[in-house]
Amino acid sequence: MLDRLATLAPRARLTAPLLITVTAVLTAATGASAVSLRLSDDSAKSAAPQAAGLRLPDAPLPAAPAPDASRQSAADVTPSLVKVPRPKHLVQATVLVTSTKPLSTHTLRSLRHVSGVKQTQAVMAGKAHVDGHRAFVLGVDPAKFRPWTPRLTMRSQPLWQSIARGELTASFDMGKQARLPLGNTVPVRAANRSTARVGAFASVGMSGVDAVMSRDRALQIGLKPHTGVVISAPHADAVTLRHAIRDVAGSHAHVWLLREVIVIRDAGEFLTRTQINTVLQTAAHEVGKPYVWGAEGPDSFDCSGLVQWSFAAAGIRMPRVSQQQWFAGPHVNYADARPGDLLFWHYDPTDPGNIDHVAIYAGNNMMLVAPHTGDYVKYVPVPMTNLAGVVRVDPGVASQIG
Repeated sequence: MLDRLATLAPRARLTAPLLITVTAVLTAATGASAVSLRLSDDSAKSAAPQAAGLRLPDAPLPAAPAPDASRQSAADVTPSLVKVPRPKHLVQATVLVTSTKPLSTHTLRSLRHVSGVKQTQAVMAGKAHVDGHRAFVLGVDPAKFRPWTPRLTMRSQPLWQSIARGELTASFDMGKQARLPLGNTVPVRAANRSTARVGAFASVGMSGVDAVMSRDRALQIGLKPHTGVVISAPHADAVTLRHAIRDVAGSHAHVWLLREVIVIRDAGEFLTRTQINTVLQTAAHEVGKPYVWGAEGPDSFDCSGLVQWSFAAAGIRMPRVSQQQWFAGPHVNYADARPGDLLFWHYDPTDPGNIDHVAIYAGNNMMLVAPHTGDYVKYVPVPMTNLAGVVRVDPGVASQIG
């Protein structure tokens, strides 16, 4: 197997990452142009040390051009400032419940009484297309949703004013990989066709969520009310909590386990040699296919899509996104990594603890990966910059999360 992979090595091109310093990318308060936010309030002290020295896997986002007037409406450039109160405390999000059907008032009330649940926040949730790219979008009340986000995101008043004005905040990953035009208005469609101005790139700290907008804007694109709820249960066992929530929410609901809350149990059940070979052979077979944001195969892939596709060939049910794949087994030291393990990186300057890239370790300090927009699935050396860690996949744990 590794002999076969070695024949692919000459095709590999590892681009040296470019050093940049960035904290968040936001619109100007007037809505007239897009700028890189320089945090001048009390968040500046905490932002600078985390963002300094960040290395990205490809070239950084260019400065946003002046908004294209032909793609904007008057509603997108309203100069008025919307007051969004700054919360006094953060709320730890434990799970995100989404549903293809609106959750009943009885269900929402029952979720608040599940053992361990401390707080809930209703949202609108659903799949959409943003500038032609597949995305999972939340419609939120900015004031109520703000405390559920990471500290840097929560502290940015221009970001929440942008959302309250009806603009769209995309995740840092989607903004970069889908090359969204920051500051411009783009088509956005769920059940209905509409538009939204791309006001910011910033993490909301919830795996699988690609974009956030106000409830009013979400209604315009066709998202339905009561199709999601964020739950905080900081002291509950997340896997047990997930089962309890599923029983209440019903079979049409999906319960997303969020980061930093899962206790991995070493069940001692890992990939067999046959499964490892199948995973590696499947990923190697996809070498040369293009990276496309949100793609799950067979003709194109994003990073986590390649992982899910390759493991599925070995009969292993994996979560769809890299943040949840991070929970698919125990963490091991890179020095102990074996072929078939998963490698993860941090690249998001708006949420430095967030997982936003994954690859499959192939052995001998090499990996199989769908790198980024403009590139293709390839076999390359492992870059150590911003490496978050290594996960040895436990099929039982992976299936519980997936």
